[in-house]
Amino acid sequence: MSAVLPVMKSTLVRKTKTREVERTSSGRENILHEAATLFAAKGYAESGLREIAEMAGVRSATVYHHFASKEKIYEEIIRIALDAISAAVTAELLVLPLDATPRMRIEASIAGHLRALHTNKPFTSTNAHSRISLPQGVNLVVGPIREQYSDFWRAMLEEAKAAGSFKPGVDPKMLRPLILSTLNRTLGWFDPRKGSLETLTRTVVTMFSGIWHEPDMATRVRKRRA
Repeated sequence: MSAVLPVMKSTLVRKTKTREVERTSSGRENILHEAATLFAAKGYAESGLREIAEMAGVRSATVYHHFASKEKIYEEIIRIALDAISAAVTAELLVLPLDATPRMRIEASIAGHLRALHTNKPFTSTNAHSRISLPQGVNLVVGPIREQYSDFWRAMLEEAKAAGSFKPGVDPKMLRPLILSTLNRTLGWFDPRKGSLETLTRTVVTMFSGIWHEPDMATRVRKRRA
């Protein structure tokens, strides 16, 4: 049985330019977007509610109407990031054929993870930075979600090993953090103005091509045609 990533509720957040939208969902989304941008730039500890309100163009009271505390804003931003990654990976897996190989599934998951990172960057950057220091209350909520995603990768990599897809000596326990840390670190240097997301994905996939024992897809296609 293939590793399954539960489909989480994906929250798509876009920046909404408003003046003082006090009690609408767009006002709430605007606060989240501006807070994510601030957290990604300055970190949680150095960001204040008053500054978030100023960036969002609302009063501090409006922020408190939507969120009980800065910690709750932080928690929701991280949840949005994790949900976006889960949804993007799931979308990539759903379009694969039923007989998809472990390599196809892993490479599709890499593509989905990267797409989510760079199309939700203020949120995913905040999530990446939060691994350094996460308030205990937030960790109680988002920790299990993170662990669920890690479990998905563990299962998928173990299935690939069991299927004989990896070269001898490739350890799934080491491979999982190597892949995920490589993907997440692209948030710090990838500039879409200097290269496409598709090129980035191909480069990362090629970088990990040495782990595979099975022929590459071009070879498989040639053999089928023959």
